[in-house]
Amino acid sequence: MILKHTVMSFLLLACFNGLASDRVEKQAAIASAHALATSAGFAILAQGGNAFDAAVAMSATLAVVEPSGSGLGGGGFWLLHRASDGFETMLDGREKAPLAAHRSMYLDQQGRVIPGLSKNGALAAGIPGLPAALVHLAEKYGRLPLAQSLQFAIQCAEQGFVIGQRHSKLLKFRLTVLQKHPEAAGIFLKDKHLPATTSILRQTDLAHTLKQLARDGRKGFYAGAVADRLVDGVRNAGGIWTHQDLHDYRVVEREPVKGEYHQVKITSAALPSSGGVVLVEALNILAGYPLEDINAISRKHIISEAMRRAYHDRAFHLGDSDFVNVPVNRLINKDYAAGLSSSIRLDKATPSDFLAGNF
Repeated sequence: MILKHTVMSFLLLACFNGLASDRVEKQAAIASAHALATSAGFAILAQGGNAFDAAVAMSATLAVVEPSGSGLGGGGFWLLHRASDGFETMLDGREKAPLAAHRSMYLDQQGRVIPGLSKNGALAAGIPGLPAALVHLAEKYGRLPLAQSLQFAIQCAEQGFVIGQRHSKLLKFRLTVLQKHPEAAGIFLKDKHLPATTSILRQTDLAHTLKQLARDGRKGFYAGAVADRLVDGVRNAGGIWTHQDLHDYRVVEREPVKGEYHQVKITSAALPSSGGVVLVEALNILAGYPLEDINAISRKHIISEAMRRAYHDRAFHLGDSDFVNVPVNRLINKDYAAGLSSSIRLDKATPSDFLAGNF
């Protein structure tokens, strides 16, 4: 099916037999960004956990073994499907701006953007959502205690893991930035230089934080000693976090974006993720083309043009729906997509200025 050429997924976790039952699942498919995180998911299933418990274990383990893309200091989205009743929801656990954030915080006195300030350092840090999401997911949808699902991550942080080539390449990519921050360099570098790919990375402070989260739940991160260290560390580095920021953080459950492509039902992430809207809009545009009967070059051209239109709308319309009025229903409407589809030329690429001026 051509759908496989247009849909990319970074994590899939599906259990096919009785997620709400009391027995260990017999069939499961797990994929993650790191083999240790995948192993954590299978281990939790073997202990009697359900898919949601496995997702907790995997997310927490990725926070240890994939620091380039995951971490307790970050956030994310979790798209959930409960097989027992078909219930679907999305957990919005993305980072939030601290209350003291303002529109000119990354500008100099002349109103010019200060390069890198919104990407690196304490002012770039949002209020973390991952710890709250792990607690929410375990307590509301899981079968096992949070502490049990976090044990694999704690073990990886304490005992360490071999960093490997991929991690080493990403360290090299961020080496200059890491060298400017002694705390980060002390964890991920060796004497401010790249460690060998066979090096063991141990993160005892992270293990301690995970233990606090396992023992005290939400309060183990957003209050108490961990919160004190977070606020002090960020503010001493020039940031603007407060204890109130941590206290006020809440995970939000949102209705997923839904669509259909050639009788295949699509359920994807809601705003503030752009993924669901862009995916459904692009597939709606493509639905009118017999892609399987079109030669490979023309097929790639059509898919590219559909994605260009969906991504144009992403840039022009999408934002955080808590603060911006986004016309989601119009963007994922099939009649709207038909109009976009009719503007695609099979013999040439659409000029970018035409897209900017007409949609």
